[in-house]
Amino acid sequence: MSNQLLMSTAGGELHGLINTLTNSVPFDDFKNMKPEHKKELQSQKKEDARMVKAEYMNSMGRHERLTKPYTKYAGDPILIYHLIPGKVYELPLGFINEVNDKNKHMKKREGLLSVDDKEVTKDGSPLSRDQDGDWIHKLVPVQFT
Repeated sequence: MSNQLLMSTAGGELHGLINTLTNSVPFDDFKNMKPEHKKELQSQKKEDARMVKAEYMNSMGRHERLTKPYTKYAGDPILIYHLIPGKVYELPLGFINEVNDKNKHMKKREGLLSVDDKEVTKDGSPLSRDQDGDWIHKLVPVQFT
């Protein structure tokens, strides 16, 4: 572990950045990229590393947790986060974008009647068209810099 200050609840549950692992893939400085793409990726990497304060929310309830590893670029350390709903964390923007990615929500498909024995429409009829799914994990920025 690094010299990272660990956060703990009154019950002793660690949360926030709980571990940092070395990445076995070396940083290649985007050497195989075209110069215009290399410059774009370098600026994207800088933006993804920007730290933002965000509150973690979980639609399943305050008892649920999110434990997730994060690394996006070759050579970056693997950061392992454990998040508790209602707590505010300082997180890399790339991690926030990954958690909030709408493409990771389960879609509700046409013809669906129920999910976990809960009807998806008020009248109990099947869905007439595909719909976006519900979010489970969400990070809401509380400070913009």
